[in-house]
Amino acid sequence: MINGLFVNNIQRLFCAIALLSSLACAWNQRGLADCGGLFLLDQTDLSFSVFRCNATDSVIKNNIMVYGGYGFVQGNAAWNNDWLLEWKKKDHYGQGGFRGDSRYLSLAADFEFGQARESYSVTSGLKLPDSSFYASGSISRENNQIFNLTWTPEDSFQYIDTISGNWESNLLKKEFNLGMIYHQHHLYSSVSLMDSKRASLEDNHYSIRDSSMIYTGFLKYEYQLEKGRFSIQGYHLDLESYIYGLRKVEENTKRFLYIPLEIQYNEYWASFLYTHWDFRIGYGNLAIELPQDTRRFYETLSPNRALDNSITQVVSFSFYQRNYRITGNMDAYWLDARASYSSEKQIKRWHWKRILGFDFFRVQGDMSVIKTSESSNIFGGTSYNEDIMGRFTFVGTHLKIGSRLESPERKIYFDITLGQIIPFYFHHQIKEIKTEKLVQKYDSKEGHETQYKPFRDGFDMRVQLGFIF
Repeated sequence: MINGLFVNNIQRLFCAIALLSSLACAWNQRGLADCGGLFLLDQTDLSFSVFRCNATDSVIKNNIMVYGGYGFVQGNAAWNNDWLLEWKKKDHYGQGGFRGDSRYLSLAADFEFGQARESYSVTSGLKLPDSSFYASGSISRENNQIFNLTWTPEDSFQYIDTISGNWESNLLKKEFNLGMIYHQHHLYSSVSLMDSKRASLEDNHYSIRDSSMIYTGFLKYEYQLEKGRFSIQGYHLDLESYIYGLRKVEENTKRFLYIPLEIQYNEYWASFLYTHWDFRIGYGNLAIELPQDTRRFYETLSPNRALDNSITQVVSFSFYQRNYRITGNMDAYWLDARASYSSEKQIKRWHWKRILGFDFFRVQGDMSVIKTSESSNIFGGTSYNEDIMGRFTFVGTHLKIGSRLESPERKIYFDITLGQIIPFYFHHQIKEIKTEKLVQKYDSKEGHETQYKPFRDGFDMRVQLGFIF
């Protein structure tokens, strides 16, 4: 897989650098080719892989910088649990922009366009000549095809064989940054608001759309030492989203999926860098809630609304309907402790930098979900409640080794970093308690536990080639 991705895209990367280099003229020039990926090799219940490459080149004269580049990203994920849920993303994109800097003001503009994403942003800033105070604001708009989602049921003889749709979103982002520097003290803060609107629909096609509001906040304090630095930082995200699964046939639009979603995420880090050593410790927590909604036509999943008209007539004739409602919450946290050591050695006139690092992490979460399956016919209705209680714990380490080789004048460099995830303990347990409700009468059935095997070993990589002229 890795070789194929490199063969198909590395030529485009170098062609992009060569084309941009021809425009450099007498300006100062910086170029970079950057590739990396994360590969989790489990191929049974769950799998995930993502790979990306990016080549950029920039020219600088006085206080103006202009850059351009080409990139490629590909991702795949699958979840198999009585159904097959697949996620795929593949995109080639170009990017560019400029930076202008004066004594008190700064201005920047960026753009990116590709097969699945378009984005534009403008940033302006105000600063003091000694940079002891600076502030900036930006506004950006994105038209983004997030990914293609495919759902396949376990029973191939159902009315719905496969549902496949693109998730597209139109996003408007506003961000404000504020920073201060006083002697060895550096304080930086950032807040942003992202508003997502539903994108237009395609005829005769399944579509996933969302309407979301996202708030983020970031705060960092840094203290500079003679041979290092100490810093602490915190990050907060608050998301409220409504996700819709829609099918449009000519002028008729039906909603077969409705998911209200609330997410809160907090992350905290403390780091200490001294000479060749870098130590970090972090903590994060995540809370996800699926609010309850009992209104008609607001079911989580209504497969009959995703059917063709011919099949809908058969379903109506048989007086058969089935809807699903899902409500619940999930809470999780992670702990991470990292340490790395770097050293530099000179080989003749070349500079060789080596880095060795590791971290120990623990991830734990709990889930409580109620899934209600409703069916009705001419003689009455039946409702099945399924209480799903889950817990997972993942403890392991991530080993990292890196090497960087620079030319004698440090104008050309090659950097490669490899990482390996080593799980020590992985436990995933789900308890399912089914309750059948027939004309207000309950019939409890004994639940059962499902054991999932841990991830296979995964690895990540990053390769960089850069130059400065």
